[in-house]
Amino acid sequence: MDSPIGYGRRGALAIMGGAFAAAGLLRAKPTAAIELVPQEDSWRFLVLRHGNVIGEHRFDFSRRNGDLVVEVTIDIAVTLLGITVFRFTHRAEEVWRDGRLQSLISATDDDGRLWRVKSAYSEGALRGTVNDVGFDVSGFVIPASLWHRDTPQTQVLFGTIDGRTKVVKTEDLGEEAVTVAGRPVQTRHFRLTGEIERDVWYGPDCDIAQVTFPAPDGSLITLERQ
Repeated sequence: MDSPIGYGRRGALAIMGGAFAAAGLLRAKPTAAIELVPQEDSWRFLVLRHGNVIGEHRFDFSRRNGDLVVEVTIDIAVTLLGITVFRFTHRAEEVWRDGRLQSLISATDDDGRLWRVKSAYSEGALRGTVNDVGFDVSGFVIPASLWHRDTPQTQVLFGTIDGRTKVVKTEDLGEEAVTVAGRPVQTRHFRLTGEIERDVWYGPDCDIAQVTFPAPDGSLITLERQ
């Protein structure tokens, strides 16, 4: 679900989705029983603005030579009188081994502004480039795609669109029922504020049930799980 989200022409509309759990956050299971690998092979969300569908956000989980591969796909188009006035596409691949991020690559078109991130783990750090400019961050960084179970515990997330670290604060707002694919699901509601602003609801299996965030124009963007 950078997998964070913002909206506006020439602004970053980055959807960062995630499933997270850690000690004491999701009460349905003890931490030891929670696996990093999600229970389902994919999560699909409709992206809504003012209740209208403007796109789709997907997470696909697979194995490659024993590594966990997470693919994030986002396609958004806002139209007015049949004319596309804003378009956003994002493709990202994360490769995880033994609970550590081994590589992250992404390609984003934010309404004509292009971002390319290439990174790999080396000597205790995640090293790479953003539009051919080098960077070096902690090897224990959690991507801002939001699917990782430890996201609510971290204070810094790695932007999968622009390759920048984002300082965040997370508040546990308690348990809530959310409708997923037509049925009520008991979830835990977390609010991220700071350089990323998201409300995220996680189910008992650490999957994302719903995401909302404010757009710069004041409208509310919702990721609705299908």
